Amino acid sequence: MLKYILIALFTLAISGFYNYSSHPEIPVSRRWLLFFLRSISLGIILLLLISPILYYIQRKSLKPQIVVLEDVSQSMSLKHGSGTKNAILQPSIGKLSLLFRKAGYEVIEHRFANGLEGDDGSSLLGKSLEQLKQDKSLDNLAGIILASDGWMRDENLSAVQQLGLPFYVLADSSRSPSPDLAVNNVHSNRYAYRNEPNTIRADFISENYSGAAEARFMLGNRIISRQSLNLEAGKTHSLDFTHRFTQTGFFNWRVELNPLQNESRLSNNSFPGAIEVLADKERIILISDKPAWDNKFILDAISANPRWEVHTYLSRSGKLYSGETPVIKLVGDNLAAVVIINNGMIKLDSNTLSFISGVHARGVGIMYQGLPVTELSSLLPLQKSNIITMYQGFINPSSAAVNYPMLSPLSEGADDIPPVDYYYVTATAGAEVLASINNPQSSPAIAVKNIGGARSLAFSTLNLWRWQLQSKDEGYNKLIGNCLTWLSNKSTSGYDAIYNSSYMQGEEIIIKLRVEDEIRQRKLDVNPRIRIMDKDNKEVLSDFLTRQDDEYSVKADLAEPGVYSFEISDKESGKSSKGKFVISDSSLENRDFGYNLPLLAWLASFNGGKMIFGADVEAFPVLPAVEEELISRREIALYKKWYILSLFILAFCAELYLRRRWGLL
Repeated sequence: MLKYILIALFTLAISGFYNYSSHPEIPVSRRWLLFFLRSISLGIILLLLISPILYYIQRKSLKPQIVVLEDVSQSMSLKHGSGTKNAILQPSIGKLSLLFRKAGYEVIEHRFANGLEGDDGSSLLGKSLEQLKQDKSLDNLAGIILASDGWMRDENLSAVQQLGLPFYVLADSSRSPSPDLAVNNVHSNRYAYRNEPNTIRADFISENYSGAAEARFMLGNRIISRQSLNLEAGKTHSLDFTHRFTQTGFFNWRVELNPLQNESRLSNNSFPGAIEVLADKERIILISDKPAWDNKFILDAISANPRWEVHTYLSRSGKLYSGETPVIKLVGDNLAAVVIINNGMIKLDSNTLSFISGVHARGVGIMYQGLPVTELSSLLPLQKSNIITMYQGFINPSSAAVNYPMLSPLSEGADDIPPVDYYYVTATAGAEVLASINNPQSSPAIAVKNIGGARSLAFSTLNLWRWQLQSKDEGYNKLIGNCLTWLSNKSTSGYDAIYNSSYMQGEEIIIKLRVEDEIRQRKLDVNPRIRIMDKDNKEVLSDFLTRQDDEYSVKADLAEPGVYSFEISDKESGKSSKGKFVISDSSLENRDFGYNLPLLAWLASFNGGKMIFGADVEAFPVLPAVEEELISRREIALYKKWYILSLFILAFCAELYLRRRWGLL
């Protein structure tokens, strides 16, 4: 400050000295004008030379802030005890806010549901907290008063921990004495297959009632089945409903409980869902010359995939049998792969050979195990040698195996594989050997061959199933599953959407995408886009999915009930995934009776928070607020201000002009 006083005094002194008298003599008013102009120009020059940047210190006292988050979602309007939940919490909100104000805090009130400004059809606390973090006026936040019933719809509440603030949670511990039955949850598959049994499991819970009840499984308005159950108050009971869908398509269903005579809460007595019924499973044919352990373990690996259906046949005396019934003709419809196991005695008739050649030409893969047959040498990567005796040895994966990720379980667990039985074989033209036997000749153990769009994979070994008994992570099952997936031209795509087939109103609709290569290794270099259409095939959403960890996801904000379809596609890979889901008329908010006290207690457990019930509000000890003094230094760069330079030029030029006009120059 001193230097600015000195600059002002020096400027005034010099200007006064030069304008104290004039020759020729001019009026005093003109001398004062010249004095003023000279002071301006000289002062600006001195400021730019001595202190081109002006600065000052600003002090501001900040009160700690408390944000009141009041839940205004639909569930807060439900009756609880003598009134609605929001009416019960209102007095507690006012009393606790007043306590914080008296203690010196700045109290800021917000209402939330689907965010701070969202509709009342859902309760999303995490979304509301993220919006609070964007509010720049909340620069000294000390805590949050939460008035809610605790029925949140967030996928996760990590924002609570990230915020690092105490939550003072208002709640009510009273319980309604009225009896209430509820369908708490249902568990079902997204898909079913025509004419195959499909199970839907429902969880039921009752409050203030123990006794008999009736549950119904309904398709549309048609009752499919009824079951009786005995409920015990406060305990969860489960029932399975099994149904065979005889038609393909997308079906809405629901599970209902018959209401009690004196039951008033009826909106939670049903739970909706939907399922898509597909035509048929993908078929795998297994042909062998005798029942053996190889057959059993391969069948176990196939059954682990619910989209595969296996048909087994035995070859006896050159003919195929299904059990004891001779097979006249094999069916190639919806065929994914053919598995052949030869313990050295298999003989395939001309019809079977013709069938295998025909489906292979259409792209169906072949997995062969054991001694190769001469008739299939043109299709298989291995052919038998002049030695047909079986030996024992270990499998050694070759360097080429790394190019075929479906063999990664074998490559990673090679040290755990016990000795296997094998035949001396040779590779056919165009085959690639992926593993060998540890004998002097390093005879082939595993080989692959591609003919056009068809693949074949051959093992010269038997009894590889023994590895499953020693593997810690089911390496054998993974190997067989990977190989059949790689061989199948109709196997499930590595571009799979993950979603629910049914959503209630107010429920977060999150659609995920898992992108995998040919043997289910994750791919994270795609740019998928989703299009969602309503029942009239009108586009309601088009957006790119964002990557989260090893998946992609998108949130869809849809409120209109009805059936929706979607397609996720990627232009670079050309792959796509389609699906359907339904938004039901039922609202999650209308099912949320009472208070979710466990979640409210969890929210209050962080950073010194507390759960406060209505009777304890007035006695709640609030620490006195400690104001924070914010000291900031403000700077003004004079040399950057055009108006300062313009003022100097104007004052200087005006003085020269007037002196010349008045004869002083």
